[in-house]
Amino acid sequence: MDESNRSKVRGIGSTRGFTLIELLVVVAIIALLISILLPSLSQARQQAKAIKCAANLKMVGTAVAIYTTEYGAYPASYLYPTDAKGSYSYPAQDISHPYGYLHWSFYLYNSGKCKAEAFQCPDYPNGGAPRTNPGPNPADWEGGQRDQNGDSRPNALTDKQAPRMAYTANAAIMPRNKFSPQMSGGQRVNVFVKDTRLDNASGTILATEFFRNWRATTDAKNEALVKSHRPINPFYHLGSGTDEYKAPLHTPGFLYGPQGDPNCGIKPLAAIQGKHGLIDGSAGPETNAVGRHHPGGQDRAFGGTANFLYADAHAERKTVLQTMKNREWGEKYYSLTGANEILGGSK
Repeated sequence: MDESNRSKVRGIGSTRGFTLIELLVVVAIIALLISILLPSLSQARQQAKAIKCAANLKMVGTAVAIYTTEYGAYPASYLYPTDAKGSYSYPAQDISHPYGYLHWSFYLYNSGKCKAEAFQCPDYPNGGAPRTNPGPNPADWEGGQRDQNGDSRPNALTDKQAPRMAYTANAAIMPRNKFSPQMSGGQRVNVFVKDTRLDNASGTILATEFFRNWRATTDAKNEALVKSHRPINPFYHLGSGTDEYKAPLHTPGFLYGPQGDPNCGIKPLAAIQGKHGLIDGSAGPETNAVGRHHPGGQDRAFGGTANFLYADAHAERKTVLQTMKNREWGEKYYSLTGANEILGGSK
């Protein structure tokens, strides 16, 4: 075989390796593709979490609808139980509440209308804010939290409430436990609300998501004391601000936020991020404690969106500012005695 033929034989089946430059080009292309795809994957995960959160909220809404059919009215957001079993007498409650809190979630999951996990959102750390009195399980506590007795260690005192709470109710429909002047400290008191009293069930918010930080649900004076049992008062009174009970009994004056405020009292995200005490009005209207952690929102300064459950049990995702400007929290403070119409006309 001559030299030329041997060269051809040697060439059969031989492979040519990548040069360093070609390898670097391939690596660069892969890196570019990853940089393009990762944000899309992240957004997809966020959307999936928001959808799962809405599904949980809808389950809660269905359970509330069954409850109102059985009992003729919406439950109170919370009461002070009279014993460790969860018994109660709403006209006569012990202000010291030695047995903790009896939350509306308990009525639903304890009777099998939904599971306790339905009150969690996958986009909220640990599923939601802890109870005021988390009980004996260390996993139900947050670091730095203290219960109503100032204890920071797991103990027997346990609220009748879902272990993790991502949602909060509209106080105008599911009231606090202030059913007597002794409890409210003012002229006005709470009353139970029948579903037939709502002017527009499909357009009135029943519940929504908490701000995505458990400290947002703490006491304004004690950032270690969680108040995840509290509903949100969405209204502001001309005479008493965020304290609805001290408003004169027969004096109208409820508004969607402070008078003249184009943003209805909703503060930019930077002003409340990391703050505590949002749930009790220390940062202005309690609606600042509503979540803003899902994708969406036209004004980035005010954060993203939250899921909102309406009184007809459907859910929508939008910004809290939208709900305030559209007057979606009701045209009356239904759960409050006295002049309770919201000023400014219908939406």
